Amino acid sequence: MHHTSQSAQFMFRNTLWRHGPKTALVVGGRSYTYKELDDLSSNLAAHLSESGVTKQDRVAILLRNCVEYVVTDLAILKLGAVKVPLNEMLSMSDVAYMVGHSGARAMVVHSSLVDKLDEAELGKTALAYRVEVDDLGEGVTDGYTAWAQVFSGESQAFKWQEVGPEDTALILYTGGTTGRSKGVMHSHGAMMINGLTHIVHGEIAEDEKLLLTSPLPHSAGFFLQTALLQGATAYVHSKFDPETVLDTISKEKITWTFMVPTMIYRVLDAYKKDTHDIASLRTLIYGAAPITKVRLQEVLDKFGPVLLQLFGQTEVPNFATKLSKADHLNEKFLGSCGQPIITCDVAIGDESSQPLPFGEVGEIMARSPYTLESYYNDPEKTDEVYAGEWILTGDVGYQIDTGHVFIVDRSKDMIISGGMNVYSSEVENVVQEHPGVNQVMVIGIPHEDWGEAVCAAVIPSEQGLDEDDLVAFCKQRLAAYKVPKTIEVVKDIPLTAYGKPDKKTLRAKYWGDQTRQVN
Repeated sequence: MHHTSQSAQFMFRNTLWRHGPKTALVVGGRSYTYKELDDLSSNLAAHLSESGVTKQDRVAILLRNCVEYVVTDLAILKLGAVKVPLNEMLSMSDVAYMVGHSGARAMVVHSSLVDKLDEAELGKTALAYRVEVDDLGEGVTDGYTAWAQVFSGESQAFKWQEVGPEDTALILYTGGTTGRSKGVMHSHGAMMINGLTHIVHGEIAEDEKLLLTSPLPHSAGFFLQTALLQGATAYVHSKFDPETVLDTISKEKITWTFMVPTMIYRVLDAYKKDTHDIASLRTLIYGAAPITKVRLQEVLDKFGPVLLQLFGQTEVPNFATKLSKADHLNEKFLGSCGQPIITCDVAIGDESSQPLPFGEVGEIMARSPYTLESYYNDPEKTDEVYAGEWILTGDVGYQIDTGHVFIVDRSKDMIISGGMNVYSSEVENVVQEHPGVNQVMVIGIPHEDWGEAVCAAVIPSEQGLDEDDLVAFCKQRLAAYKVPKTIEVVKDIPLTAYGKPDKKTLRAKYWGDQTRQVN
C-alpha cells in the first residue's frame, strides 16, 4: 500500500522537529538551528500558499548559495510543490527556457540575478509570482515581493500538504552539454530512497561537519539535504575559493566535504602543510567529471585515505557506483569509479543494450528505484534513455568480475581518428603525468584525412611546458594515433555551469557549425 510515509517529505517532517535545537546550517557567518529553519520555511510556505501556490505547483529557485535557498527548499517540501532549481551560471535564454518548460508558477530570485530574467519571454510562461532576495541593498524590482516583507509580520505556522510516493518532488535540468537541457522528473518515493542512499554511501554521520562550496542546485544540494536528514551541521559558502576552503577546514574542524575534480586541483595547489590543519577531514567525496591518477595520488599523499568517488548523473542522482576509501589504496582500482551500490544495479551494454561479458567495452547502463520517472513533456527522449529497466548513461566503460566499473569516456567525447577509437580520458591520464602539465582536457578536432585528430588543451605547471617534450613523452606511452597532434596552451579549462570541463565550448572553436561525423 502506498502512503505518505513513503516520501522524501515525510523524512524531512521528522528531522526538523527531532533535531530542533541543534545547529543545522552555518552560512555567511551566521548559525541557524533546525528549529529556526523550520519556522522560517513555515513562514515562507504560508506566504506562497496565500499567493496561490498549491500542491504540485512548480517553484523555481534562482539563488546563490545562501540560507534563503535552504529555507525555500524546505518551504517547497512543506507545500508539496515541485522544486525547479536553477544554477546561477545559466544564461538568460536557459533560465527563460527552464522556467517556461517546467511550467513554474512562482520563483525566488536574488536581486543580483534578476538580470538573467528575460521579461518578454517570461511573460509567455505560467510564472505569476516572484519573491526577491535583496543581496545588493538597492531594494527589489517593481512587481516583486521582498523577501524581508515575507518575514515582517508575526511568525506563521503551516500545515504540511502531504504527498504520496508517486507525486513529483523535483524537476532537474540536465547540463545541456549536448543540445537543449532536458527536465528530469523525480518522485517523492524515489527521493526517499535516494536520501537514504546518500546517508549510507556518502558516509554522513550525525556528528558530521560538512563543507559545501559548489552550487546547491546540483549535487551539493543533495548532500545538504542529507546533512539535514542526519541532524548534522552544514557549512555553506557562497562560492568556491581554495584558500577559504582550507582555512574553514582548519578553523571549524570540518569532517566532510564534496568537490568536483577541478576544485580538488586548486585546493591541492593552495595547500601548505605548515599552514593548513586538515587532520579533522575524514571524507572528501568527489565526482561529476574524470580525475587523473596523478592528482588522485597527490590527494592521498597530502590528505590521507579520505577519498570517496561517486558516479551518477541527473537521471540517477549522484550514486550509481562508489569507489570506497579502501579501494583508493589499491592500485588495481584507482582508475575505477567503483562498484554498484546497494540501491543500484550496473551493467555494460552492447549497441542493442544487451549485457556484455566482464572486460568488454560498451555503454554503462543503470537501474535503480530512483532513476528518472521521465523527461518532462518529452516522451521521445524518455523512450530513448530507457532500455527496458535500464537507463542508458551515455558513458562508455567496462566492468570486471569484482563489479568495479571503469569509465573510458563519454560516448560523445570519444574521438574517432582514422577509424580508430581514442578515449579522451586515456590520453588525459598520460598527458597529466608530464611534469610540465598542471591540468589537461582532450578533444577531437577536424582533420581532412583522419576525420578527427587528438587535441590537448593544457594548463602548464609552474616549471613551464616544452611542447615537443610533451609529444615525445606521449609517444612513449600511447599508440601513434592517440598522441595529441595539436597542443593548445591555455590559462583556464572552460567549465559548465555545474563545474564540469566544458568540452563543447572548446570544440566549438574548431568545429564551428560542422556536425561531428562520429558516434
